[in-house]
Amino acid sequence: MQILTRNEATHRAATLEVSSIDVTVDVSGAADSSQETYPVTSVLTLTAREERTFIDIVGQVRTVLLNGAEHPFEDDEDRVWVSGLPVGESFTLEVRALAHYSRSGEGLHRYTDPEDGEVYLYTQFEPNDAHRAWPCIDQPDVKPEWTFHVIAPPSWVVFSNGVEVGATPAGDDAVRHDFSATPPLSSYITAVVAGPWAVIDGGTWSGGASDGGHVELPLRLACRRTLARYLDADDVCEVTRAGLDFFHERYGVTFPWGSYDQIYVPEYNLGAMENPGCITFNESYISRSTPTFTERQRRANTTLHEMCHMWFGDLATPAWWDDLWLKESFAENQGASAIATSTQYTGEWANFAMNRKIWAYTQDQMPTTHPIAADIPDVAAAKTNFDGITYAKGAAVLKQLVAWVGEDAFYEGARRYFDKHRFAATSLADLLEALEAASHQELGSWKSAWLETSGPSTLSASWRTDPVGAISDFTLHQGAEACGGVLRPHRVTVSTWRAASGALERTHVFDVRIDGESAPIDPDGVLALPGGAAFVDLVVINDDDLTYAISRLDERSTDVALAYVGTIGAPITRAVVWASLWNAVRDGLLDPRRFVVAVLNAVPAETEPAIRDRLLLFVSEALSSFLPGAARADAHGQVLATTIRLAKEADDADAWRAYTRAFIAEFAARGGDEYEATVRAFAASDNPDIAWRARRALAARGLVDEETILAWRDADGSGEAARMSVEALASIPDEAARARAWESAWSDTLSNDYLSATLAGLQSSTWEGERGIGEAVARMRGYWESHTIGMSLRYVSGVLDLSVDIDREGSVEASVSLLGSWLGANEDAPAQLRRIVVEHLDDFERRERVQRRWQGDQ
Repeated sequence: MQILTRNEATHRAATLEVSSIDVTVDVSGAADSSQETYPVTSVLTLTAREERTFIDIVGQVRTVLLNGAEHPFEDDEDRVWVSGLPVGESFTLEVRALAHYSRSGEGLHRYTDPEDGEVYLYTQFEPNDAHRAWPCIDQPDVKPEWTFHVIAPPSWVVFSNGVEVGATPAGDDAVRHDFSATPPLSSYITAVVAGPWAVIDGGTWSGGASDGGHVELPLRLACRRTLARYLDADDVCEVTRAGLDFFHERYGVTFPWGSYDQIYVPEYNLGAMENPGCITFNESYISRSTPTFTERQRRANTTLHEMCHMWFGDLATPAWWDDLWLKESFAENQGASAIATSTQYTGEWANFAMNRKIWAYTQDQMPTTHPIAADIPDVAAAKTNFDGITYAKGAAVLKQLVAWVGEDAFYEGARRYFDKHRFAATSLADLLEALEAASHQELGSWKSAWLETSGPSTLSASWRTDPVGAISDFTLHQGAEACGGVLRPHRVTVSTWRAASGALERTHVFDVRIDGESAPIDPDGVLALPGGAAFVDLVVINDDDLTYAISRLDERSTDVALAYVGTIGAPITRAVVWASLWNAVRDGLLDPRRFVVAVLNAVPAETEPAIRDRLLLFVSEALSSFLPGAARADAHGQVLATTIRLAKEADDADAWRAYTRAFIAEFAARGGDEYEATVRAFAASDNPDIAWRARRALAARGLVDEETILAWRDADGSGEAARMSVEALASIPDEAARARAWESAWSDTLSNDYLSATLAGLQSSTWEGERGIGEAVARMRGYWESHTIGMSLRYVSGVLDLSVDIDREGSVEASVSLLGSWLGANEDAPAQLRRIVVEHLDDFERRERVQRRWQGDQ
């Protein structure tokens, strides 16, 4: 397969104007699994500045017609070269082809529901897979109008960009669905979704923006029929309406895409995709058990993230993937802001600080870190840049920008940007121009410091206390070791806290701006009076989480935080303190056992579900990643005993499920004979989520056999059960079972989800013999070079999901040494593959380093 480069895309955009593309897709035979291809025709209306160009298409090209007459072409892998084009005048180029149904989640994916045998189709393209589904010019800066026609079985529902304007018979057993032409649109956000979907009418949203427009926007939800009874439609529609109100008020441009369909699809590679008017979501957002508050909040985040893209990304589109952050950072930031401001999920910024921002810090400390505004030479590099820097770090930096220039100026800049660049392809310069005009500030130095550098800043505080308790020289320090010596401008809140009567109370708040190595925190000397130190048991740096920096707690603050952080009233402050403590664990500065004890003491009183749930995940990671095996036993027993006790004492279903999940995960990882009966009872639960977690735990520990797992699968009958049984079967600690699982992973017979499930099972198993990792790693390069990038990412990430335990013989050799040797032997491997291996090696080395820090302190 050829990889589109930035230079090729730039040349083609400069020499070819594409005004419209009319696509006809015939999926009337999709229900027949023996049909591996479908007919598709694209009619492109073009104006060329050169007589030769190429059209992107993966498939068998049958015919090319120029202005209606058959024309010669050169088939070059996934490109069709056409010469002899008229120059300087409009013409049509019609490409007729057979394209392949996909099982990788890229292109037009086909899924058969094992519960009722129904077939479902959906497309997924970003960054460069539209040409797997139909002939097109597949690059983001080319934005023609699109018109779709889909021929499908009579019982099917079809969604696409645009509004359906007609449905007419097409032969004896098919219907042709015609859609209105779209406004100018990039190829990667075109979409077709077809199948016997269950459709829920969400009513109409009525409104407009300051541009004077008005829309009556129909809202629809869809999912597989077998999941329809579980879809929490009221919550989704409530969030959708709140988001439409939020973005119309702030962006000043009325929604231009005609419809708002949200479809939950199976075997999805992403969380969701912002196809305008036809947004697709991973169906994992539908819970077959009553969704918890945290799960609904996570879904709300994704819902409004994608909605933001209707403006940032769809209306104004980054011209190339260098500026991917122009849409993803904004959607990440604005989705969180919309949720916190407009929905019941008011703790979303605390959730961001505990979840997405930790992802950013983790990614940004790796040797593969890159600036937010990255250099992306081709679409393969783009695929691996959908990461914690582009999303979460970018969002955090935008939050700092809002704090720096003010919210009013930020949104005025956004309105200027959309007004000038609607339906256009844009760059960073376009956005900065609009923000500078709105804020009356020069942002060139801000851009250089924040967008063109990599690594996190570090913030810490120091002070002196005199004999009468007066505090002087209260100073904020900025460290730049991790970001190449760059000292960035930060506006932060520093707060002081006093421990009194078993709880923390805030005593002072300081608004501090720092752009060098240090800045005074208390220039007015508020704490310089005798006894001022009595008000400073804890210093919280970056309270309100306004900036992007790793904040370091001093020793006294660390001790106080571990004892009392759960008593802080504001969720955002608790989240900031917990994040500081967790970063200290990751960096080997805080004993993971102290952290685990603090969490177990604090979670019963935690009122923000997202914080509680994240803390329980931190506990699992602290034990498995940052403590050597010999030091885990006591903490393991404490976690098991505490989580099952809290589950029994829980007075609401969400808390019960959170503690039960944590208990089962700990049992799966490290066992506990006295708890086996409890886990078996959970395996018989009528809560599908808990039951399958327990079943997989029992399988991984060799406490159930294949026959039992298959019986559970058949009794459940759902697509979810089929996938989870694949993972459970692969996890059985048996040599023959593992051999079968590895062979299936290498057989090319698995879909994307089943491949991931198989590898997850193999890695979670308690099998003590030869694990097969050496051969799996040896196959990585061949797999990468013979599969789509989506399947390759799943394979490599699954194979490298390894544990490190310096106290277990051979563990370091099977992780750190293995990957180091692979990198040395594969210096010429694809850069994106090497990047993933380097990142995993860095993670393994960090775990080894931190474990050795605590090895002698047991």
